[in-house]
Amino acid sequence: MTRSIISIITVCYNEEKKIKATCESIAKQTYKDFEWIIIDGKSTDKTLSIIKEYKKYTTSITSEKDTGIYNAMNKGILKSKGEYLLFLNGGDYLKDKNVLRKVSDFIQKDKKKNEIYYGDLVYDNEEVVDYGEAKLSKKFFINKTISHQATFIKKNLFKKFGGYDEKYKIVSDYEFWIKTIVKGRVKVKYLPVIVSVFDLNGMSTTYKIARQHIKERLGVLLKYNLIYQKQAVALKRKWLILTTLKKIGLYDFLRKNYRKIIRR
Repeated sequence: MTRSIISIITVCYNEEKKIKATCESIAKQTYKDFEWIIIDGKSTDKTLSIIKEYKKYTTSITSEKDTGIYNAMNKGILKSKGEYLLFLNGGDYLKDKNVLRKVSDFIQKDKKKNEIYYGDLVYDNEEVVDYGEAKLSKKFFINKTISHQATFIKKNLFKKFGGYDEKYKIVSDYEFWIKTIVKGRVKVKYLPVIVSVFDLNGMSTTYKIARQHIKERLGVLLKYNLIYQKQAVALKRKWLILTTLKKIGLYDFLRKNYRKIIRR
């Protein structure tokens, strides 16, 4: 058996209301030469029984306690045998049935064989995040990031740079982009494909842990000397304001009506 181009790694815990959408999107793919590894954190609801309905599409299913989402992802990395890895968590799902075929064709036709391919995604509120040909520079990553759920990472990078740092609870994927793309200067290419739909109610999007998210992200930027302490203070203030606006429901309103407001 030849090595699969793509390994999909799904980590989940108590996702009985959302895991079916993830499973269905993978099971319906017209491209079949991929492996699917599921790492469940010992769910106590019906998540595992739903997953088992799709057992014939999976390569392996592991259900055991873990110490966090990145601990589970690292387990998936060790089990994977594909050339490129996609992390599609419970609740997220592939945009349509031809996604993996499009991605596979793109990678195989790319003579440069880049180490990271990043595509677009859609939030579950139907807002499209289109990265286009964004230059993934230091400046880009200070304020933005690429989407973990729409990125295909060459497995060899985890051997070269190490797995996800489990001391981070929310931003270890972001830290991985910094050490590979910004500092490591690995070969990266944009995929003109909407890869996945992102669950806005996932762990890193809740207001409850937004402050921890900000703390960890600033810690990464300082660790790799992308910003100075004064810049960190200013960014923290800015991000906390944005987080508060989102909590009280004003962020989307202001974003949509900004030009109208300043013209008054």
